[in-house]
Amino acid sequence: MTKFIPILLFIIIIFPLLSLFYYLFLPAQEIWAHLRSTVLNIYIFNTLFLSLSVMLCSAFIAVPLAWLTTKYHFPGKNIFEWALFLPFAIPSYLLAYIYYSVKDNFITINSYLAAIIIMSLSLYPYVFLFSKQVFKEISPTLIYASKTLNQSELKTFWKVILPLSRPAIFSGMLLVCMETIGDFGTVDFFSIDTLATGIFRTWFGLGSITGAIQISFILFTFSIALVVMESFFRKKMVFYQKQIPHNSYFEKNLNGVYKYLAFILCLVPILISFILPLIILFMNLYQLGMNSFNKEFFEIAFRSFKISSIGAVLCIFIGMVFSVLKRIHSKNKFVNLYEMICFGYAIPGAIIAISVLTSFKILDNLIESTTIFLFHFEFKELILSGTVFAVLYAYSIRFTSISFQSANASMNKISPSIEWASKTLGKSIFETGFKIYFPLLKNSFFISFIIIFVDIIKELPATMVLRPFNYETMSIKTYNLASDERLKEASAGALFIILLGIIPVILIYFYNQKKKL
Repeated sequence: MTKFIPILLFIIIIFPLLSLFYYLFLPAQEIWAHLRSTVLNIYIFNTLFLSLSVMLCSAFIAVPLAWLTTKYHFPGKNIFEWALFLPFAIPSYLLAYIYYSVKDNFITINSYLAAIIIMSLSLYPYVFLFSKQVFKEISPTLIYASKTLNQSELKTFWKVILPLSRPAIFSGMLLVCMETIGDFGTVDFFSIDTLATGIFRTWFGLGSITGAIQISFILFTFSIALVVMESFFRKKMVFYQKQIPHNSYFEKNLNGVYKYLAFILCLVPILISFILPLIILFMNLYQLGMNSFNKEFFEIAFRSFKISSIGAVLCIFIGMVFSVLKRIHSKNKFVNLYEMICFGYAIPGAIIAISVLTSFKILDNLIESTTIFLFHFEFKELILSGTVFAVLYAYSIRFTSISFQSANASMNKISPSIEWASKTLGKSIFETGFKIYFPLLKNSFFISFIIIFVDIIKELPATMVLRPFNYETMSIKTYNLASDERLKEASAGALFIILLGIIPVILIYFYNQKKKL
């Protein structure tokens, strides 16, 4: 019986995405012809141009910083190793709102350039994380061998280090690209026509959900292509070395003016993408006074806390069930279905929102038809669509992969003899999972909970589309105020999201430090 649980869970998670195919072939020739002849090419070009630009700019920022904080020792290096991750805490759309609120103090630049700079500063930690990790794994003997051939440090980096690190760096760049193509808040704020904004404009502007789904399918195709590419390059990240690198002789001390240049280079991105935005937020709040923290603010904050907590617990539970079943059914021919749920995190929130909405519409119609036929009773309101359940369902599709991958990585370190001992004691699969695996994986689940919780707090398009009427979270409230050009009033909500976003950065840093001990 349990052999078919993977298939059932897979259908529940993937069903909304499969519903896109149903609407894909519905007749909408007039809308589609209009889009093709007017804006579709612009949507595609802007999406590709923006993604490529942000991807390259993020690598330009992150790779030198990762090498600098790995290879060299200079003042403040230990702080920069974790502080360079702090821009993770500020979503790119919030960074755009913050700087635009004081735009009179800066020079006016093109909206495309502004979006590229803002998104690069917000997303470069992806590339920094991958680059730093692979730099740490490179054996110093390769550098010493290069020096014996009279190669300079620059040539060593370009000819030896970079080719070895290229798969890992490109994996980080692809993650940046995924985030960029699915971004809605930033490009909408700068009025840039991309596939993400085109979905909503076709839906609400032209009144065609079928046309919006057909656009979303193009975006979906881009996302899946990026996932496949990222998986390919991740497999190529493995290389072998004869000795394990040790930081004590891998690092080189910088002296004179070079140590101050290194300090400045590491400080600038943190200053621009984290410290200065926080200062601007506090200045805006000081000008507004305590009026920003009114009763409505705390009601929305509590609502955001509640739905994020419930969503995170739901994702943890589903991720745990998937990881335990994968471990127990490792020889099952359907075991690869578990890996398919990892696609959810790569799919933009707008696509997940539309897929959930369309699939729930089908289910609502089916339930209504059944009740009318059997009981001659008609529901006055929609049963599934426009409910908190729909929002939580979308969160589970998008964020379950975080808990699943984290639990799966930790579970691979647990000896199979523990599971065998449980079976000899007559324990069921679920007893084994909750009484044995859960206590062993609680640290992994705690980290996953924090990350998912903050991701849900920051999630904008999925929540905005699926929420019940007049149901606002902090991200939606901030977006609405910014859309109305009330940018200073949006500062309280932005600060709330950012301060929560700092928590996982700090926790993950101390967790990694604990692992080193």
